[in-house]
Amino acid sequence: MREEIKRLAALQAIDQELRSQERELSKISARVDDLQARVERKAAELDQLSGAERDSALARRELERTLAEGEVQIRNKRMRLSLIKNERELQALGHEVEVLKENNQRIEAELLARMDGSEQNKARLEELSQALEQDRAELKSAQREVADQIEQMRARIEARRREREELAARIDSSLRQRYEVIFDRRGGFAVVAVKAGTCQGCRMRIPPQLFNLIQRYDAIHFCPNCQRILYYESDKETEA
Repeated sequence: MREEIKRLAALQAIDQELRSQERELSKISARVDDLQARVERKAAELDQLSGAERDSALARRELERTLAEGEVQIRNKRMRLSLIKNERELQALGHEVEVLKENNQRIEAELLARMDGSEQNKARLEELSQALEQDRAELKSAQREVADQIEQMRARIEARRREREELAARIDSSLRQRYEVIFDRRGGFAVVAVKAGTCQGCRMRIPPQLFNLIQRYDAIHFCPNCQRILYYESDKETEA
């Protein structure tokens, strides 16, 4: 059983290294992913604002056309006012002119509001375009920078995984499965030493009878408290 414990401890060392490398790889990839997401968000906002500006430009042109038509109608009606002698017709036509003027004032106010909004949109569009250009350059640089690093890390991870598979094949399957469950549940520490009668995983005292059995290496033993796989480590080994 001593050799089995050694294999389990070696498997744990590989698994811990793999977990660390995969986290590091995830961090490296996350930087590129974050930049990519930022570029996509800004590109989407830029497209949305550009579309809104196009729609606003169409609406402004339509308001300008309507405003111009209203001015023409007002001029024509004012010219008619000088020709009309009938008081009732004068009042009716004068009312029409006032309605047209009010309508034009409303259109003019809406047009000015849209022009102000357009100025703000153009400023934001310019700001977004510049930021997007910078982010795209940063993303491209980051992709080049980490591409080789990621490839090398993946190669190392793959090599260690092959080593793990070879070592795992030499361990009893039921024991290996139990080890893997403990490893996942106990933060990457499934095989721990017992020093001076204490489990180094959970720091609980081991019953004396179990402690004696662990030192004999006749079987695989588990901590009654944390369920980790235990092996004996003497004080001399700790000092060494």
